[in-house]
Amino acid sequence: MDAALRSSAEVALYGANYDETITCPPFFETHIAPWLNKVAGKLKAAGKRLLTHTDGENKGLLPVFGKCRFDIADSICPAPMTKVSLREYREFFGDRTTIWGGIPSNITIRSCCSDAEFRAFVQAALRDCRPYDHLILSVADTTPPDADFDRLLYLAEACAASRG
Repeated sequence: MDAALRSSAEVALYGANYDETITCPPFFETHIAPWLNKVAGKLKAAGKRLLTHTDGENKGLLPVFGKCRFDIADSICPAPMTKVSLREYREFFGDRTTIWGGIPSNITIRSCCSDAEFRAFVQAALRDCRPYDHLILSVADTTPPDADFDRLLYLAEACAASRG
């Protein structure tokens, strides 16, 4: 933390890979949230932002996330890969936390859904994410090696077109 505070970085990553099945909400609330808030306070005092890696199943963790002061929820992975929709994440975080992610990695793979289903997901995501503040729309966590490149191009083009 001291190195991050002394650095020229504007954002520091602290904590990772939360999932309610592994990091149960009471454990998170007792053992992780206090540290996130302590780090957030130090970073904010230094004019920096806190990013934490929230890529798992978060339905049960959302109430505890609401008590945390992180600025960026990195690698948000919504339904259909998890139980929480992108719209629910947007409504929950509002303008207090930036969402980074939002496109589940599995839908970039042809065997997981049809092209029409993929396009419909992207269009719904773009509709549900308005306004586009506090959002870095990307494939959550990582793009799988067998992702369909045409789907990635469609995502990029749809994002560009939505900026209008």
